[in-house]
Amino acid sequence: MKCSIITIGTELNLGLILNRNAQYLAEKVTELGIECNFIFTVRDDTRDISITVKQGLECSDIIIISGGLGPTDDDVTRNAVASALGVELIRDKGLDRTSLKFIKKINSKIKKRLLRQSYIPEGSTPIVPRIGSASGFRIVQDSGKIIFSVPGVPKEMRSMYIHDIEPFLKKIISERGVQKKGINIKKMTLLTTDISESEIEDRIGEITKEAKGLNIDIGITANPGLIKIILVSRAIDEKKAAANLETISQKIYMILGSHIYGKGNALISDNLKNVIAEIGSNVTISTAESITGGLISSIITDTPGSSGFFLGGVVSYSDYAKTELLKIDKKALEKYGAVSRNICLAMAKNVKSIFNSDYALSVSGYAGPEAQKNRLGLVYCCILGPDDYQKIYEKRFLGERSEIKFRTTQFILNELRNALVSRLGRV
Repeated sequence: MKCSIITIGTELNLGLILNRNAQYLAEKVTELGIECNFIFTVRDDTRDISITVKQGLECSDIIIISGGLGPTDDDVTRNAVASALGVELIRDKGLDRTSLKFIKKINSKIKKRLLRQSYIPEGSTPIVPRIGSASGFRIVQDSGKIIFSVPGVPKEMRSMYIHDIEPFLKKIISERGVQKKGINIKKMTLLTTDISESEIEDRIGEITKEAKGLNIDIGITANPGLIKIILVSRAIDEKKAAANLETISQKIYMILGSHIYGKGNALISDNLKNVIAEIGSNVTISTAESITGGLISSIITDTPGSSGFFLGGVVSYSDYAKTELLKIDKKALEKYGAVSRNICLAMAKNVKSIFNSDYALSVSGYAGPEAQKNRLGLVYCCILGPDDYQKIYEKRFLGERSEIKFRTTQFILNELRNALVSRLGRV
């Protein structure tokens, strides 16, 4: 079975917001073994949406439409779908209660506008909202093709997908025996840092060829400080698809090793937490940040449960903060400069002492534009740990200010993760 996803909104076409709905829906249908073969993004225009719905029906078995179901003049999806199918819009009075649920005092003009949400194409089944007031609908054609239309507000869309679309698709898959006759799709995303897209491609070249023989596609997507390796496995047998995926992913692990810090959408701090849990004893961390301005601490604390190992940090962005809060020797600061191996080490030592933590991280560098051209991206990172563990790194990170900050954060957290993994006797 193949699926077309249609996301509605002029704001999407203008690039004003990211199309996260399409990403979410594509990921979810893929998990069911349904291949998303087209993603359309259409402005709020009845004719354009109608044309796109017809295109979707020509090339896919399933269409999921997101957006354009509210009460305003630019919410024209229901009209467009009805037009594409050559049917009328009819009012389902059973939807009136949800259409009006957020309004206590209603004049006739507002009521008429809100009741637009109660209209659905003739022959469709309503999808009653659990969140919000906009109803969705489902259409099953005589040909067996299915159209779902849900709101564009992310939490409303996700609610309808989880409670209505996914259960219905699972039922259809079971009834039609799609998974037995068709292709099962399994996917995996490996997360890497401190390695370039070109280097990954070069190092896993032979594996990519082997993967093709197993009907696995390997894609690489690049962002500063985070390269994703996306594996998509296809096979008639679901277990075979999963086994092939595991075989190829393990070979990639063997080659890229410590550059891979996790899978899926995990934060690097999520995997840091998991390693600490594996160690089985209390491990505490503190940070002293200059160039990153608190980003390391922020990412660590984005992980639930980080209070169990993160004691705190000092954002010593200025020389004043370094001398007054971290008690860095003024003469040493004048002699070596804030961005130096010596000061970075002193920052780690002193913050470790302040918090009495097992591990201390410190970073100092030039993110620009005030840095001299030949020093832009120069960063020192330090990790101190138990048993006189000490690592100091001199790095050169490319990119704009925010990119250098993120690369620095990813690098030092991954090096800390690697240090903890070594305690488990793994590489």
